[in-house]
Amino acid sequence: MPHGGSTVLVPRLLERLADEDAVLILTEAAATLPPDGTLLLVEQIRPTDPDDIDATLQHLRLACLFGSGLRSQDELSALAVRAGLRVRRCDDIGWDHRLWVLERSAGQ
Repeated sequence: MPHGGSTVLVPRLLERLADEDAVLILTEAAATLPPDGTLLLVEQIRPTDPDDIDATLQHLRLACLFGSGLRSQDELSALAVRAGLRVRRCDDIGWDHRLWVLERSAGQ
C-alpha cells in the first residue's frame, strides 16, 4: 500500500478476494492512513434484482475464478468494520457501484 497520503483509493479490488483476504487488504490500507485520513472504497454490489443477467454472470465468473463474487452493501460494510474501519458514508455512484468513505475506528 502507498504511504504518505491522507487519502487512499481502493477501486474494485475486493471482488477478486475471499473475505479473509479482503479484510487483510483493508487492514493494511487502514494502517497507511494518518489519524485523520480517508480510505475510499469503490465496489460493485450484488444487485437485488435476480433477473439482472449481466450482474449474475459477473457474480458467477468471480465466484468460479476467485472464490469471491459480488457482495451486498451490508457485506462490504461488515468487511470494513472487521478491518478496523468506520463507515463515514456510502453513496450510490451508478451501475450497481457504491463508494464507501471510510476512516480508522477510534483506537486504531
